[in-house]
Amino acid sequence: MWVKVGLAAVLAAALAAAAAVPALSRSGAGVDPRSGGLKIALGEWTVAPEAKAIRPGVVTLVITNRGELVHAFRIRTARGSGKNRLEARTRALRPGETARLTVDLGAGVYDIECPVDDGGVDHETRGMHALLRVAADAPLVAPAAKRAPNRAAIEAFAYRPARLSVKRGTTVRWTNGDAALHTVTAANGSFSSPTLRKGAIYVRRFTRAGRFAYICALHPQMKGLVVVR
Repeated sequence: MWVKVGLAAVLAAALAAAAAVPALSRSGAGVDPRSGGLKIALGEWTVAPEAKAIRPGVVTLVITNRGELVHAFRIRTARGSGKNRLEARTRALRPGETARLTVDLGAGVYDIECPVDDGGVDHETRGMHALLRVAADAPLVAPAAKRAPNRAAIEAFAYRPARLSVKRGTTVRWTNGDAALHTVTAANGSFSSPTLRKGAIYVRRFTRAGRFAYICALHPQMKGLVVVR
């Protein structure tokens, strides 16, 4: 038996179905196109995302433990409850390990944090907590910071740029932008900065040509190179 259905009824049914879809499952609103996913670094005691805001949609979070302790990662809706609340997490990550977590993020604010409680030491309360904003007006690509050729930043447990090429006699300047402590230490031990807090600066003048590899003494997986011509 065929039943005629009016256009108004069809539209009403479609709108009702759309309204029933949880806000967090709408992946068609725009996807952050960052190559390789959105990078997030964990370390003592900070969570450092590549960007603080991205657009709604499916995104792969690439989480690397750059600290010396075991950490994990959790993302969850900062506000809301029930079917509209998202929570996802990784397994525990040993130092140097990387995990990928793919999530479908609707517009809103998300807590990103380390949920590990290690012998009564709550990593989140020690500072491993940040907010990630998801909004349609977020920049699709994080703009590259313009820096002088003799300057490097320490960000998200990495030297940026990791390689500097300068002329002999140039003074190189490093600025720590992380909440974590870092150093600039020659791989061969020929020079080292003091321990740098956030905002601290280290400068060194290179008077002879050569290749000068350096690391962070606190996080040896962080590596950089100064090439002096």
